[in-house]
Amino acid sequence: MHAFKQDLILRFIRTFLPAITHVRQYTTAHQLTHSSIQDAYDHLIAAMGDDSDLSLLFVDDRVVVDSEPLEDTLHSSRFIQLFKERGIQHLHFFRDITLDEMTSFIEFLLIPSKESEESTTFPHIQFGKVGLKYRDDIESDEPDETDKAEFEDPEEGNRAGDRDRQASLQVAENFEALQERDMDVMVGIYNAVKKRGALPDQEIGKMVADIINAIRQGSAVLLNFSPLRVLDEYTFSHSTNVCILTIAQAMALGVKDETLHDMGVAAMLHDIGKIFIPEDILLKPEALTDEEWMFVRKHPQKGAEYLLSRPGIPALATIVAYEHHMLYDYSGYPGVSAGWRQNICSQMTSISDYFDALRTKRVYRDSIEMDLICEQMRHMSGNTLEPFLTRNFLILLNKISDGAAGPEQGH
Repeated sequence: MHAFKQDLILRFIRTFLPAITHVRQYTTAHQLTHSSIQDAYDHLIAAMGDDSDLSLLFVDDRVVVDSEPLEDTLHSSRFIQLFKERGIQHLHFFRDITLDEMTSFIEFLLIPSKESEESTTFPHIQFGKVGLKYRDDIESDEPDETDKAEFEDPEEGNRAGDRDRQASLQVAENFEALQERDMDVMVGIYNAVKKRGALPDQEIGKMVADIINAIRQGSAVLLNFSPLRVLDEYTFSHSTNVCILTIAQAMALGVKDETLHDMGVAAMLHDIGKIFIPEDILLKPEALTDEEWMFVRKHPQKGAEYLLSRPGIPALATIVAYEHHMLYDYSGYPGVSAGWRQNICSQMTSISDYFDALRTKRVYRDSIEMDLICEQMRHMSGNTLEPFLTRNFLILLNKISDGAAGPEQGH
């Protein structure tokens, strides 16, 4: 994120707080209150710039925008506290928000949560707890009255059943096509690295875009669709599995558009540095020697150095390749100086990487059952895995798995 953009968002946060204070002390009709709300509104519109919206995510007492945490300030801490007290973990403003809507939203925030209506909505503001939502237009799993009436007609019910079956077949075909292309893309990446050639960036980008679209379509037409079930039913490379799981995490957090695509590319290329490790080390079934571990621990840096100069590859991929083994408590590798802040995409990729490594059989150990994986991840949450993201990943698994048999992080 450009420093100017970050500064505009922080200015909005700084002006939003006095608006809250003045509404609490006076009425919305008071001139001072009106001026402070107008100031916050103007700064919100300025922060959006040319974008159609502004999405804020509250993770570990940080405000995250486009997968990047904002600078920690006293104002941002108070801003986060205001929303966390209401159980709000994400906040999404849209371009057409009006001053009156902003005023109503501020008034809503000051109503005690037990007295406020859970169904309160605003046309151009979305907020709430992080949800397991893969499409922007999904509101509820419950059918509305029109849907219920429609299925009272047996013939229409049969036609709807046929449409559902056709849609299910289309989703299956989408993932089968991705499965067929997966190995070609991975071989292309491998050969490019080995020959120090150009990465197949267009093929990688197309693969990621198609994964995003396949997940969206699957969630739109299949009630029990799940990214985990995709991994169980189709055979993808580890890198693509991590890509699918990271995209699923990001979509559930409301990430979209170019940021979502960049996160998918970064997740797919997270382990590219392993291509520089001799295969006899990668495939060794016995414990590695200290010298061999030295090779392994260098692969994040090797991968980042390789990606740094590759055209067509987002800068986020370099960051994730470097950070994905760092671990939340910085006990991993590579070691970094005090004050280093990991990118949220690196932390999400680390979670996906760890999970898929456990659920997959390796040369040095068998796969691990799903319940044991989840238990291990719960114990690691707040230590080696980022707690907020891990909790939501486990919620995602519980939502879509219900104890399905699954997968120790390997070399």
